[in-house]
Amino acid sequence: MPLTSKQSLLYFVLLFVIVVPLFWVGLANHGLWTADEPRVAEIGREMALSGNWAVPTLNQKPFLEQPPLYYASLAAVFRVFGGPSDTIVRIPSTVFALGGVAALFFLGNLLFGPRTGFISALAMATCGEYFRVAHWVIVDSALTCFVVLSLDFFMIAYLSDNRRKRFIFYGLCYICCTLGFYTKGFIGVVIPGIAILAFLIFDGNARHMLKMHLWLGFLIFLTMTIPWFLSLWHQGSSEYLRVFFVHNHLERFAGGSTGHRQPFYYYLIQFPVAFLPWSVLAAPALYRSLRRSDREKGRAGKGILLMLCWFLAGFIFLSTASTKRALYLMPVFAPISLLIAVYIDAAIKGTVFEKWEKVFICSFGILPLLAGIAVVPGLVVASKKLGFYIPPRILVLTISFAVVAIVFSVTALWNHRSDMLKFWGFSSAAILSLLFLGLIAAMPILDQFKSFVPFCQAVKGSVSSSDELYVWRPDETVLGAIPFYTGHFLKEIDSIPQLTGALERKKTVFVIVRDKNGKMEAELLSTGKMTVLFRQAMGTDRSLAILQSKRDGTARTTALPAEGEIEQPVVIE
Repeated sequence: MPLTSKQSLLYFVLLFVIVVPLFWVGLANHGLWTADEPRVAEIGREMALSGNWAVPTLNQKPFLEQPPLYYASLAAVFRVFGGPSDTIVRIPSTVFALGGVAALFFLGNLLFGPRTGFISALAMATCGEYFRVAHWVIVDSALTCFVVLSLDFFMIAYLSDNRRKRFIFYGLCYICCTLGFYTKGFIGVVIPGIAILAFLIFDGNARHMLKMHLWLGFLIFLTMTIPWFLSLWHQGSSEYLRVFFVHNHLERFAGGSTGHRQPFYYYLIQFPVAFLPWSVLAAPALYRSLRRSDREKGRAGKGILLMLCWFLAGFIFLSTASTKRALYLMPVFAPISLLIAVYIDAAIKGTVFEKWEKVFICSFGILPLLAGIAVVPGLVVASKKLGFYIPPRILVLTISFAVVAIVFSVTALWNHRSDMLKFWGFSSAAILSLLFLGLIAAMPILDQFKSFVPFCQAVKGSVSSSDELYVWRPDETVLGAIPFYTGHFLKEIDSIPQLTGALERKKTVFVIVRDKNGKMEAELLSTGKMTVLFRQAMGTDRSLAILQSKRDGTARTTALPAEGEIEQPVVIE
């Protein structure tokens, strides 16, 4: 996918001048956060330690929710940089997120030109959920990257009359689909597959499937995946295969698994939030695209049709699944970003819009203005409610970025009638200002309430490397965070008889509890055999505590902070 003109190259360079700092700032200024980061980071750490690149493990137990590609990228980063650390753990997510942005630029450039490619890539990079995941330790940025790349290569092949070129690029499409499978399972094949199938049907060219060398796709998929399937069989017999295929695919899709079950309409509510602020333009962009797809000819018409099929078919398919989370929508952010970019490009060229469309356009410009006005009062109110101290440096940065965002927003709205290029440019600049504000100021503040680092430091100071460390009725978060930061693997216990057995075998027993409203901690203390060594509040109603078996007849107890309070004022240096 070469950059075929000087203008394309300039737009591509400008895109990365903006997006690289946007994705790299803030990677190392906070620890691992719930709910996903501790689990995923620890799986990568264990893979780096064990050298078992086929079977991901969490607390030394197989974790077959996803294939190993993303975890292997984490393990590789840890080995290259000399060991695990929360300052480098987000590098794979950021690299894959940048890859997805670049792939979308190339697709937009191929179908509509460099300016549309630039706008689409910038929109996806700055929408709320994609921006968050670019700074998050989770597999979905890699999945999105491979889905976009697969459809890039499909479109290059589809538009080509050269048989050899078609063969090569369809092969690359199938390789990316298989890498998508290696990232998150069959969803990496299904999303591009249903997008392509719907596109060929509505383009009236279903017979083109005969030219797609589907046999090559099956051959590539089997060649790349059979070694992994054999490794699963070798290490865990049919049980590993059953867990991966049946439990983590069929049951999760059909509703047999209880995690993240949501109703069919869930994404209709979540998409407008996850894709903010660009979701404000989704309705008019879809409206215009549906009208254009009937009369637009040539490459642009096929591009609009592919984006509509990709977004709508993907959205419907994801809605039929039982398990749903907002970040699962990421593979369909690319097509809606490109449709919005086509809409914005038409506005810049002087397209006359209907009155109701102008309401959405003005709302898009007003959103960053309202956010800029609200951010400083919101920070002050939050500090009083939660009891944290705002250092002057953070306050000055917050005020400065808020003022910049307000100025950009006002300038954009001032020009929305006379110069649409300035309107979109200044609106985007306001959005970028607010995102950088979040990275520089908000993340360090939130880290005081979400970080596991202080607690894990207390654990390391209390528990020697030779001591066994138990965990009471753990979730995946604590099974990830404690081993990642302390190097201690955890022995899981979930009943009083198990605890009693541990107390009989060992003179000193340490038990970690991740609790809500103090219920599990109270259950352990009620035995009269445990005392609290250290407790850390995690937000308003959760806490982490390490308990030790009593050495004498007295118990040392520490009251949990009342709801809405923290144990000490937080000072951010």
